[in-house]
Amino acid sequence: MKTILFPLVAALTLSCSQSAQGQKKDSQDPVKTDLEAVAFNDRIASDNGVLVDVRTPAEYASGHLAGAINLDWTGKNYEADFASLSKDRPVLVYCAMGGRSDQAKEYLEEKGYTVIQLLDGIGGWKKADLPVVKD
Repeated sequence: MKTILFPLVAALTLSCSQSAQGQKKDSQDPVKTDLEAVAFNDRIASDNGVLVDVRTPAEYASGHLAGAINLDWTGKNYEADFASLSKDRPVLVYCAMGGRSDQAKEYLEEKGYTVIQLLDGIGGWKKADLPVVKD
């Protein structure tokens, strides 16, 4: 009985181990959707996506990325505002530090959008010495 049980347990263990490794490997998506400031800037320059600042209008007015539109994630009409975006173009999102844009990214992905997020928000952008514009 031990002779049969040992190979069975070993096979199960190996199978579970390989399955877990496969899951780990699959979760490493080759298309990065969270980018550091310089890579995000490159993506803006080489992409036909729509650039969206999800901060409040006051934050947006204090300085934003050139070409960005402001759709306030915390605003009353955020669902209608985001629904106005085309699903045919990637949405490049950012906020102050990454929290709101992460929430917006998750929301938009659930709605079928392709979303690229700026890691560390506009704070990381400024830290990389990239330009902002003020209204």
